[in-house]
Amino acid sequence: MRHLGPLSKIPCFYAVAIILCVTLVLEFRSETLAKEPTKKQKTELTYENDILPIFRMKCFRCHAGVEPKAGLNLSQPSALIIGGDSGAAIRISAAESSLLYEKIASDEMPAAGQKLTATEKATVRTWINNGAKGISHAKTIDRSDEITGVELWSFNPPVRPKVPQVTAQARVSNSIDAFILKKLEQKQLTLAAEADRLTLLRRASFDLIGLPPSPKEIKQFLDDKRPDAYTRMIDRLLASPHYGERWGRHWLDVAGYTDSAGILSADVPLQLSYRYRDYVIRAFNKDKPYDRFLQEQIAGDELTDYWTAHDTMDTLPEDVVEGITATGFLRTAADASRPDFASIKNAAGQYFYPTMFDTLQIVCSSTMGLTVQCARCHSHKFDPIPQVDYFRMQAIFTGAFRPTDWVPQTKRRLKIATKKQKQAADKTNAEVDKTIKALKAEFEKYKQELKDQIFAKRLAALPVEIRDDVKTAFATKKESRNDIQKYLFEKFKKQLSPDTKDLDQIYKANFPAYVTKGKALNDQVAAEEKHRVIFGEVRALYDLPGSVTTPVLLRGDPQTPGPDVDPGVISTINTSKKFSWKAPPEGTRTSGRRLAFARWLTQPNHPLTARVMVNRIWLHHFGTGIVSTPEDFGVSGSPPSHPELLDWLATEFVRNGWSIKHLHRLILTSSTWRQRSRVTPENRKKGTAVDLENRLLWRQNLQRLQAEPLRDAVLATSGLLNPTLFGAPIAVQRLSTGEVVVPVKSAPDRRSIYIQILRLKPQTMLRAFDQPEMTVNCTNRNTSTVSTQALTLLNSDPMVRAANAFAKRAQTEQPADPAGYAVMAAFSRPATEDERKLFSLFLNEQTAKHLATHQSEDQKKAKIIAESKQLALADLCHMLLSANEFAYID
Repeated sequence: MRHLGPLSKIPCFYAVAIILCVTLVLEFRSETLAKEPTKKQKTELTYENDILPIFRMKCFRCHAGVEPKAGLNLSQPSALIIGGDSGAAIRISAAESSLLYEKIASDEMPAAGQKLTATEKATVRTWINNGAKGISHAKTIDRSDEITGVELWSFNPPVRPKVPQVTAQARVSNSIDAFILKKLEQKQLTLAAEADRLTLLRRASFDLIGLPPSPKEIKQFLDDKRPDAYTRMIDRLLASPHYGERWGRHWLDVAGYTDSAGILSADVPLQLSYRYRDYVIRAFNKDKPYDRFLQEQIAGDELTDYWTAHDTMDTLPEDVVEGITATGFLRTAADASRPDFASIKNAAGQYFYPTMFDTLQIVCSSTMGLTVQCARCHSHKFDPIPQVDYFRMQAIFTGAFRPTDWVPQTKRRLKIATKKQKQAADKTNAEVDKTIKALKAEFEKYKQELKDQIFAKRLAALPVEIRDDVKTAFATKKESRNDIQKYLFEKFKKQLSPDTKDLDQIYKANFPAYVTKGKALNDQVAAEEKHRVIFGEVRALYDLPGSVTTPVLLRGDPQTPGPDVDPGVISTINTSKKFSWKAPPEGTRTSGRRLAFARWLTQPNHPLTARVMVNRIWLHHFGTGIVSTPEDFGVSGSPPSHPELLDWLATEFVRNGWSIKHLHRLILTSSTWRQRSRVTPENRKKGTAVDLENRLLWRQNLQRLQAEPLRDAVLATSGLLNPTLFGAPIAVQRLSTGEVVVPVKSAPDRRSIYIQILRLKPQTMLRAFDQPEMTVNCTNRNTSTVSTQALTLLNSDPMVRAANAFAKRAQTEQPADPAGYAVMAAFSRPATEDERKLFSLFLNEQTAKHLATHQSEDQKKAKIIAESKQLALADLCHMLLSANEFAYID
């Protein structure tokens, strides 16, 4: 019998019993372990295996069956997302903000005697935070109560009305006047008298190019006696390259353009966003048809078939480059710029989805004048926009944005090159790198020779008794040195082997050829670098590979996804051609979703697209749109003051090839636009009694210059303006005083559209005059009147500098009458006799004050007098630049 150790002392019967018990225990443990999930499996909790048993045991008493308590049926997985009377029960990956976990963690639920154990609470918490695996989303959304009963005028196509007949036919320069006069005559009003020629010149110049006319341009216009002098002046301004700068700025507002990412306090500057800004300027200058303009911005890559051109052509055609550059329109929303955002818990909900939400808001408010963001959390409360339609529109862009698989914007760039060009460039650049590496290796070899010479020379200076031992210590590898060698190395290291930072000076002092060879190396490297091929890049939007789904986010919450939806548009907008999209074959580089949307949006009789744009153009010429809420053509927006005119302009716009410049010509040649803003006391009394806000346009509106044209006008009037177009933004700098300025040395006095726009650090002067804070986009700027504006004009360094330059310009251009020249340059009109007397007295008094501050010898007196006169003239110029007449357009 085998020796059983201690069991040998136990009677046989008991020994057998113990052995059987041990065997049974081992078998039980084996079976239990086999059923237990592994450590990895334990983290993969599922609803059916881990959560449903807890709910069945503790929660079904109240939350199951036909009429569950609070409308929450926990026996249905989808109910956790859809929720009950109090909203969603859970937020995926966010247990701490989930209503269900909040209730069970606080023991508020279930009822007494059914509380969850600590282990059960932990299981629920872990399951939610790990993605709530095993729940199924609702398959459909009940839309029975989603659409309001309101039928919007703006959701139906514009119908071209007949031009009305009016009594004051002599004032009808074109159809615009007929529509305006019809409304005025119904109120026993008429148009104000036409403004004088200089007023119209200044008004047109600021309206179209955002700059004042120069004294030379004023003279040319006044001397032009041809019957069509006025229309020729309008055409000249429309042909100016500065036209695109002014009207491009208007579009950049609605596009939400900035030069920084806008995420967190870092507000990282974006190096390539300016290419989109330059595209917009060029598009306006070329009078690119508005429908094409929108198509390029929404789907330029798909419209021009970028990927085919990239893969097959030798070079990218100009229209393809324009197309991908234009998609920068869809990259203007605040965007996660750091590559580590993906590692942040719930980053999609905190950062990535908000970028998509803002993008959709920008697209819809700028092109359709709709507040669709209201439909993100629920169907629109006022307009007939169902929530499901919101997410169908979002699906149009999901293939490019991928909120659940976000690509950092630093990696979302396209090179302006084809596949063939890139391959050829890689080959050329590899040769450049190889040559440069060889050149540098050769020079390093030469430096090593010099270093060896220095070592040998300094070693020879050591006592002969230790010389060989020291040499051996330096020649031996660090890990092989014995204690004596370590000692010798440390003792003589500084003497025999100087630091690398000191070697350059030693080489220069002891080896004259070193400098020559170094310069030759730099020249050779520079020559090789000229052969390197570097392509420009654009910050574009394009679809990413692979399939994608778009869920309806219940209550707009990324942590409570509902059913997936296909791409679509607002179904209640009445268009003749319905939105149509078909999924492309598998492997296609782009989905075509955005192009389908762009074509639906730009069909000729779309109810909103043309109306919204002509309204925006009207707004910038009159100060108020026909619809005074350009971002809201819905129920909550303002009704049109002239609905027939709006529809006539919309159809006229489309009939003339979506030409924006055609609309400018119509408006600026109308009698309505050419009215005076100042009227007789009698007309003013009658007009204000009937139409206080001047919505019927019985006079022109006095408007203050916006921030950018005000700054640009200061520079142009003073002669400092640099007219260079395009290019990287001019960086701003924050001074110790907190003021944000443009350093003069960095890029002198370019137009304001080229100043870097940082979301968290706006340029002080522009911000003081209501440059918008770009949180999303700006559809209509505010005009405030605050003390900081006056202080900025009177005390800021840029204004002092401009006034000094203005004075020098006036003295140079018209030395006999610099004050008269200054008035003409600042106000676009000659000085009156009263002004001349006043300015003469002012200059004499100021000159005397400046003289009083100087003590000089007789031989310097003439110079001091001249300087004092110049300073007095600068004071006058500063006063003119700060005057209301300078800042307002009559």
